[in-house]
Amino acid sequence: VGSRRSELLGRRIREADSTSRPDGHSSDVNVHETILLESAADVMGIVLDFLYYPDKPLDMNIYNAVPLVYLGKRYKIRALIEQSEEFVHSHLESSNAIHFLLDSYLYQLDDILSRAIDVTAANLGATLDFNPIYQLPPALFRRIILSKDLNCDSELLSLLVYSYCCEHHAEDIDVEYLRELTKQRLMPEIDPKVALMLLKFYVDLIFADDEHCDIMDVLVGDTLMQRCITVAAKHWQGEVYEPLMVDSEFNESGSPLKRRLPAHEPTAIHRTLPSKLQNYILEKCIIEAKNDFDSERVAKEAQQGEKQAEIEAVTKSCDAIVRDLQNGLKESEKNQDKQTLKKHLDKIEAQMLEMEAELELQKKKAEAYKQELKRFRRVPGIHNFGEVCKKDSTVVDKTKCTYSGNPDHHFPLHRRGDRPPTQMPSMTTEFQNLAKENGYIYDDGHGGLLPVFYYLNTEAEC
Repeated sequence: VGSRRSELLGRRIREADSTSRPDGHSSDVNVHETILLESAADVMGIVLDFLYYPDKPLDMNIYNAVPLVYLGKRYKIRALIEQSEEFVHSHLESSNAIHFLLDSYLYQLDDILSRAIDVTAANLGATLDFNPIYQLPPALFRRIILSKDLNCDSELLSLLVYSYCCEHHAEDIDVEYLRELTKQRLMPEIDPKVALMLLKFYVDLIFADDEHCDIMDVLVGDTLMQRCITVAAKHWQGEVYEPLMVDSEFNESGSPLKRRLPAHEPTAIHRTLPSKLQNYILEKCIIEAKNDFDSERVAKEAQQGEKQAEIEAVTKSCDAIVRDLQNGLKESEKNQDKQTLKKHLDKIEAQMLEMEAELELQKKKAEAYKQELKRFRRVPGIHNFGEVCKKDSTVVDKTKCTYSGNPDHHFPLHRRGDRPPTQMPSMTTEFQNLAKENGYIYDDGHGGLLPVFYYLNTEAEC
């Protein structure tokens, strides 16, 4: 009862109740028998807990989700179906898609199976372990390859299809199945390592389907054969020529390899094909080999032309460099002369600057001397210096004149002129009249007039 009820079990219970006897006991023993797969039987207890314990959470994981979906559908438990399907849809991803795929295929749950197939196909190119895929039945493998979401490199797909069809399920594959999985739109490119092996397997399937067919007639309109042959011819050296050399060495009568090994299948796989098809493949290989040779020759010629052009370019470049060096040398010599002259001029300029600086210094000294000389003042003839007392040098007797413009003039009869002294007398006419000039000292010992100066110390006055 309730939201978690099982409609199937409820109907069975009601049917059992309708067949009860008047005394309240069932007329028959009602036993529900069912056959379940092991994984479904393992989760039957979880289903019963889900029905009878509504508050208990559903114990579900990626390993039991699909069996729970199956039991929910079988016993018509809608709540269980909703929860388990929601779990599958939210947890199905590339890492576990193959697990959901196998379980859903086992329980025939096509909705989950389709989604798991699409997820597997979308991540086929990134798959690292293909062993689980190799274990799938051909019908499921076909659905993966033909899925609209397939995402796989063409050459990788050819390796996968060859390994599945030829190595793991060769007995279950027919020609139409292989053609469907190797269509041009699905597999435009075939890996060279399996091209001839896939061709051999395909040819065997063709003959198994019609042993009397002409393989060359089939070849005309068959794109798979054409693609395999084209790839083998492009890789003729590794896929045809080298295996032929191995077989040739083995077949030599005196070959140590033949004496050591028992008879073996030809290393050159194309030799196991019908003779006409062998010749066709060899013809294609020869054409490709010639094209490779011509391409290599053209490439070498082009390379030689490029080298010659490069040599010429290098030669021209070297000549230009030599010319530049020569011009640079001449220019360097000119520059060297210019530099020598410039150095000489710089030296003269430096000397001039030194001389100007020295001249400026001398000017400053002369100005300083001039200012110093200005401190010397000529003593006027009427100036009274006084006489220093011999007893006390701090006492100056200014009543006595020590110098005068005229030796006859003594204190207080000084001659007081009205202009300062200017120059030395010419000792001619002016010598006769000393009273006209002030500030001259008469020296009767030599017969001339000498000026007397005193040093004016302005700092002391301040």
